[in-house]
Parts: sequence; C-alpha cells; structure tokens
Amino acid sequence: MAIKGIGINAHAERIDGDLEVLAHDLARFQRAGFDYVEIPTHGVDAILNGRLNLRQVKRIKEVLSKFHLQYTVHCSNWLNLMDAEEFELHKSIFQASIDFAGEIGAEILVYHSGRVELGDEYLGQAAFTRELLSLPDQAFIVERKRVERETLAELADYAQERGVTICVENADPRVDEEALWELARRVRVKGVDIFYRIAPGGDIAIYNYGGVIERLVEQVKGVGKENVGITFDFGHAYIASHYYGFDFLASIELAKPLIKHVHVHDNFSRPAGVERRQIALIAQGKGDLHMPVGWGAIPYREVFSRLKGYDGVVLLELKPRYMAYLEEARQDVQNLLQECGVE
Repeated sequence: MAIKGIGINAHAERIDGDLEVLAHDLARFQRAGFDYVEIPTHGVDAILNGRLNLRQVKRIKEVLSKFHLQYTVHCSNWLNLMDAEEFELHKSIFQASIDFAGEIGAEILVYHSGRVELGDEYLGQAAFTRELLSLPDQAFIVERKRVERETLAELADYAQERGVTICVENADPRVDEEALWELARRVRVKGVDIFYRIAPGGDIAIYNYGGVIERLVEQVKGVGKENVGITFDFGHAYIASHYYGFDFLASIELAKPLIKHVHVHDNFSRPAGVERRQIALIAQGKGDLHMPVGWGAIPYREVFSRLKGYDGVVLLELKPRYMAYLEEARQDVQNLLQECGVE
C-alpha cells in the first residue's frame, strides 16, 4: 500500500496571520516538490472567538487554490479538551477547526493530546505562599481524561459528516521534571531569593499522558471511533522514550494499528529543560528541535521499516530556520522511504 505523499508544515508563528507569507511559503513548498502542506488554524487566524472566521477563511481558500497542493490541518497547540476552566471554549474551537478542515478539503485534523497544565499558576502560588504545593490529584486527571474521550467521540461524529479524521498527537515531555524542580525551588522576589519545594508529583507523565505511547493508545482506543486515530510524532516519541523510559521502536509497533498520520523530524532525545530559545538549544543538542531527518540521532531507517502498510501522509514538521534545506530534506526522506520499502 502506497503512502499518499510527502508533506511539510506551514509554521504558525512565521505566518502570524499574514496570508502573503502563507502564499510565499506555499510557493516555496511546491517548488521543493512537496505534495501536502499542514495548515495551522492559529497561524492563519481561521478561528475568531471560538467560531470559524468566515471572512478570513474565504481569503485562505483563495490563497490555497492557487497551488497544486493538498492540505492537512493542525489545531492550535493551546487547544486542550482536558481543560476544566474553559472547557466549552476549547470544545467550540475544536469544532471550528473541524469546520475549517472541511472547508479546505483536508481529511486530517491534528490535535495535541490533552494535559493538566503544570505551569506558572502552580509555581507562582508556591512562590508567594512558601507552602508545600499540592499538585492536581489522580482522580481529577482521570476525570478530565474521561471528558476528553467523550468529547472526542462526540466531535468525531461531527467530523465524519465533513470527511475529517481526527488524529491525536503524542506529546514530548512538556514538563521536564528537573526543570520543574529547579523553577519551583527558587524565585527572586524584591531582590530576595525565596526557596520552597513542590510536593512530590510521583509519575509526572500522568499530567501529560500523551507523552507515553501506551497511555495514548489506551486513550484513543477508549474513544472508540473509526475516524479518531493517532498522529505519531517520531521526534516527540524519541525524546519521551528516553525521558519516561519506554522502548521507542516498540512504541511504534504498539501504536501502528491506530496511526493515521505521522510527523517526521529529528533531535537528540534530550529534553530542553528551562531553556526554550532554539538558538541556544541547537549547539547543546537539547529540546524538540524539529530538524531535518539525518541531522539528529533518531534511527529513521528502523522507523520507516515499521511503516510498511501505512497509507497516510508522511509529513515533515520543520522549524522555519531550515527552509534553505527543504529540497534536500524532502529528497532524503523520499529516498529513505524507498530504501525501506515504503513508497
């Protein structure tokens, strides 16, 4: 069974709502020989206040129609069906994302797996109370995962009517445990260092279940809909496998029956920690670098050999800093797929 084509991501922050930039990049992608482009809803302002931005969508469709390309769609990275405080807003944005995919004829809609955020609201609270910080408990997380499953099942019916398949993407370790402890133990307030500690979180992955492929598979199976599958992001899985301690290649085999879309990029398996600036991370070989295949340490020959029978899009997800290498990156992936018998 042949793959549908090789794709590339349109980068949300690079576009930043500017459709002239989108058109420029689409022309570049087409010249480089790509078949598909993944359009980020948040990069093109397709959604406004939780609803489809019809005026903007019309302009987007005009731009897309000028190219001999096919499209997939990526939901906003912020979208989170496990969010308790603004759940209805997240749900409406998800539904609008489905509408957008249907409007541009995209069969695939990528959604980052849900999570309970361990962000500044926790760290900030600890900083000013100087008390032992209580993190969300297991019962709360189990409940939010149930809500996500039930909502995905409901949205799947809506998506089915529009020819859209929802693909839940596995996560990289969003909260690096060492970084969390480092951030949590010292905050400078009015020139004074305040030290405190976080209550032991135990299994940090429970807050970000999508980082562990076994848990992602369990969640997606629990949705029980044919048009809800997995976007397997090999770069995220490679970092997560080293961080959480599971077998990277075995996780591909485990997820394979549910994989309907893949993201391809390279890294060195090391979480970024507190550093988030790409320019600093590259030299250190840390973080979710989104480099072309062959630049990092992911064993893509072994990865692609496990894709035999896959009939979806092989989508390169690269940072804009690698635009100069697009033709080379696409050709390298195509050659490797052919060598592995995936064509």
